[in-house]
Amino acid sequence: MNDTSMTSNLVQTWVPVIDAQGRTRLEARWTAPLQTGTPVHAVHAPHAA
Repeated sequence: MNDTSMTSNLVQTWVPVIDAQGRTRLEARWTAPLQTGTPVHAVHAPHAA
């Protein structure tokens, strides 16, 4: 799951965490955005005919 929210220049991201009993749960983490500016998308080569 990758659910994010923007608030006051912070990004909330849900990350999986494994507890001492081996159970996985989600925790919210607030971090500063890594990206500055416009997102860059990968360029895909055209398929050969």
